[in-house]
Order: sequence, then structure tokens, then C-alpha cells
Amino acid sequence: MSVDKSKLLELNNLVSVHFRRKHKIILNPESKNGDEEDLNDDILYDKAEWKISNELQEYVEKIARNIQLSAEEKILAIFEEISKEYVYDDNLISYIQKLDDEAYDLPDWYGREVDENWEKNRSTHRRRVCYELSRYFAKALTELTKYNEDYNVCILWDKGHTHYFVALTCSDYSVTLDMDDFNNIKDLTRLKAGLTAQGIVILDDKKGKFKDALDRFNNDRSNDAIKKIESDVQSEKDNASSDGENQLNLQTEGNEDVTFIRNALEILTQKYGIDSQGLYEYMKEIVDIKLGPEARKKIWKKLKGKDDRETRYIRCLVLDIDNQRYLLDVDKAILRDFDEEELHREDPEFIPYKELTRDWGEIYDGS
Repeated sequence: MSVDKSKLLELNNLVSVHFRRKHKIILNPESKNGDEEDLNDDILYDKAEWKISNELQEYVEKIARNIQLSAEEKILAIFEEISKEYVYDDNLISYIQKLDDEAYDLPDWYGREVDENWEKNRSTHRRRVCYELSRYFAKALTELTKYNEDYNVCILWDKGHTHYFVALTCSDYSVTLDMDDFNNIKDLTRLKAGLTAQGIVILDDKKGKFKDALDRFNNDRSNDAIKKIESDVQSEKDNASSDGENQLNLQTEGNEDVTFIRNALEILTQKYGIDSQGLYEYMKEIVDIKLGPEARKKIWKKLKGKDDRETRYIRCLVLDIDNQRYLLDVDKAILRDFDEEELHREDPEFIPYKELTRDWGEIYDGS
């Protein structure tokens, strides 16, 4: 598939207007053909090759052969496949440095510029950051559309937000597809939990082709995360009442809010297999709706590796419910009583959110 830079620039203009921020167009370095001098500050080659696993390659080829699916349905199927296969690497957040209210910075070695050791360590788990996910998706779409010159695929880089996501344009429509939108529960989590995809933005769709496909994709999926969990909890209780068995370990007594949060954790982990990052985002939204954001505060949990290069930090929540402190530990998927003294122990497992600073020279190895 060739790269039509003029079409990508038109696409980027639509993107910048929609998001009210300028973006960089990122191309696969594999597509270099001696035209680097034609590039400008808005078009760059990526710092790493676009690669996909053998399993994803086989899936793309299978989808491409399916004549029952439209091109738009194939794109969405791949979007869903990657969203269900990978989880977000929330350790990355511990390295983010805030420059001002609208700008952030990250070390390039965390997923943007990678080496063989990084890729080897990443192969042992499913945690990924936007740089990696976007390359997988862009490469998969390139493979899907490689015999159709009408399609142009690129990655867009919101440098101020240190974020990569995928964009696609053709004669019928222009769209962006972001499975780890930082401002909401990510589609990496939403699609695993049976929710609608919300990270897809249709910028232009003359015939409504992509909109129709997206509407069908989202049909019969719940839009609201808390309503989905409320429905799941009630369904499990109804099933237990009718057959005498509660397949999940749901609670029915105690403080109403505490009980609901614990049951939500049970549903998300046991029914949907949601990871720690997904639990954090999902439960934070539930808490904000049920209790209000003033009832929670963020806290870090330290996950020790063999050395500093393997040690990770993830976010948990401390909740105030009826004047009782609770820890929502997304690593263990539990809600338990919390004592502030845990923050002051020697080599504490939990760290106040604003007290963690990570030196970029303290390089994480991706494991």
C-alpha cells in the first residue's frame, strides 16, 4: 500500500480541528523510499518498526478473507481483537512529568524508542502503552488494506499529551481509532466488559458507511459502565435465587456502597477478566458516580521486581465511606479497611500519590 502524504495532511487538518490540538503524522519506517527530503515537521517516520504477532497476522488474514464482512466491519473486528488481547501498562503513568495544564512529557525509551531487550521482556506479558498498541493496529490495518490504494493509514502523535493513536482515510470517510483514550475508561477495558467502543471518532463520512458499521458494532452493548455492572450484579442475584447457586462470590449484606463495590470487583475480575489498570478506571468511575470524586484519593502501590529496572508502580484508590477508610487494591482486586500508618512504614508498599517521583535515569526494562 502506498502512502499519499497529501491525503494524510488533509486528514490531519480534520483531526487538529476536531481535537483542537496539532498532531504529528507518524509513518512506518519500513515505507522509506528515499523521499525523506519531502517530509516536513508535520510528517515523521516512527522510531520503531511496525510489527504484529504471528497470531494477529493470522487473524488479519482470516478477517481479510471473510467476504461476509464489509471493510468497515473488518476494521472494527481488528480494533476489538487488539483491545481484548492487550491491557494498558499503567506503570507508564508513574513516569509522566507535567509541564503545564495541557502538556506532559515522557522518556522516549518507554515504548517509543525500543530495543531487542525491551521487545523480549514485553513478550512475557500483555501490558502495552499507546506507542506499542498503535503500531500493532496500524500495521494490522496496513496488512488488511494493502491491495486497496484508496486507504491511507498512519499513526498520529499528540506530542503535548505524549499520546499515539491510529487514523485512517479513504474516499468515503476519515476516522481516528484510539483504544486507550486517557480521558475515559479505555476501549481496552470497555470491550472486554461488554461496553460500547467510545475511542472511535468519525471526522468525515459522506455516505454514513463507517457510522452504520459502528452503530451495528455497538448494538446490544451497554453505553454506561455503572449501569452494566448494576445489571450484572442483579442478574447474578436473580440466578442465585432461582437455582440456589451463586456462581460468583457476591455479597448481599453490609454497607450498601461497600457491598456494591465488592460485588463490582467480583464481576469485573471473575466474569470479564479485567486487569488492574482496567479495574482502576472502571472503579474510579463507579466511585465518582456513587460517592462523588471527593470521596476518593489516588495512591501508588509498589510491585517489587528483582531490581529497580523490574519494579512497577500502579494506581489504587483510598475511599472514604461513612467515615471509614478503605483501600481499593486493584492489584489484588479487593476492598479492605485501610490504616494511614501503612504509608509511613519502612519501605512502604503504598505511597501517597504526590510523593512518588521517578528519575528518568531509573530506566524500566519493560518486564
